[in-house]
Amino acid sequence: MPGEGTVKERLTQAGTAVHVIPFRGYHPRDWRRHVRAFRDLGALMRGGSWDIVHAHLFKSFILARIILRGRRSPRLVTQVAGTVHLQSRPLAAIDRMTLRWDTVLVGSCTEFAETYAQRGARHTAVSFYGCHTDRFDPATSGAPLRDRYGLTPSDVAVGLIAHMYPTRLKSFRNIGVKGHEVFIDAALSLAKQDARLRFFVVGDEFVGDGSYRRELERRAAPLVDGGRMHFLGHRTDMPDVIAGMDILVNPSLSESASYTMVEASLMRRPVIGSRVGGLPDTIIDGSTGLLVPPGDDGALAGAIRRLADDPETRHHMGGQGRSHVLEMFDITKTVSTVEEIYQRAVEL
Repeated sequence: MPGEGTVKERLTQAGTAVHVIPFRGYHPRDWRRHVRAFRDLGALMRGGSWDIVHAHLFKSFILARIILRGRRSPRLVTQVAGTVHLQSRPLAAIDRMTLRWDTVLVGSCTEFAETYAQRGARHTAVSFYGCHTDRFDPATSGAPLRDRYGLTPSDVAVGLIAHMYPTRLKSFRNIGVKGHEVFIDAALSLAKQDARLRFFVVGDEFVGDGSYRRELERRAAPLVDGGRMHFLGHRTDMPDVIAGMDILVNPSLSESASYTMVEASLMRRPVIGSRVGGLPDTIIDGSTGLLVPPGDDGALAGAIRRLADDPETRHHMGGQGRSHVLEMFDITKTVSTVEEIYQRAVEL
């Protein structure tokens, strides 16, 4: 692990040995710590009796590739959770130069695996992020949230649940990775057309000083001031939050299979997502929800309006969505898939 935290605590309590190697961060002033961390991580990877090293996220799998550099043992399984790094020429170049040292590259959605197969990965696989599906009961009452914000039975609550990801990459300067700006612009347009619609932004900056959230709140000021949009910040009661919503959206410009879309479907809520990354795996367009072009606030507004005007379709899509994600995203299926990937890697 890169540091202390709840994951380390849970693993330790479960009897798993945990090594803390503080390689988190990118700032140049931390170069001495990074050098020591790289040295310690290399000693751990090369000195242990491991069969497999599973590296997750860009920085981790680049470090693992460099340390192992194609060694036959341990096998290196790398997992790509997102492809934002490919929007940076230097990072994409580093990725391509080291790609040959993977034993198996795992995409967290079909598109990521296909992208890396085209980039020259020797072996690819797909493993969706599973969740404990029994934690999301569609019978959960939405009354607490709706009462808290004064929603009537005829009001239609539309929610975006996502971390706020600011980035300096050119591709995301006008619209952040998760597409909050698209949602806000669609809401600004819809609020003028339909008084029933209420909008909720759930989540906060994953990293940063809060300036990106403040920028989004300024963009949404006419809605916030009029009580039509609410920024709820980080929440840990996700089933209760989703229960209070009628429609969930994900307008990301880059996305994996999207936990929030899975969770919304488990709660029998219709979903709207961008046609990018893993969202077409999670959302069956026209059956469990709707897919729209990324970055298109007009298309998003049209999709929201279509579902807002049709309660029967919302109900039908919600039911179809739950069946779909129960089949694809249960944690037990993920565990079985990862075991199969490990076995394959050992045999290569």
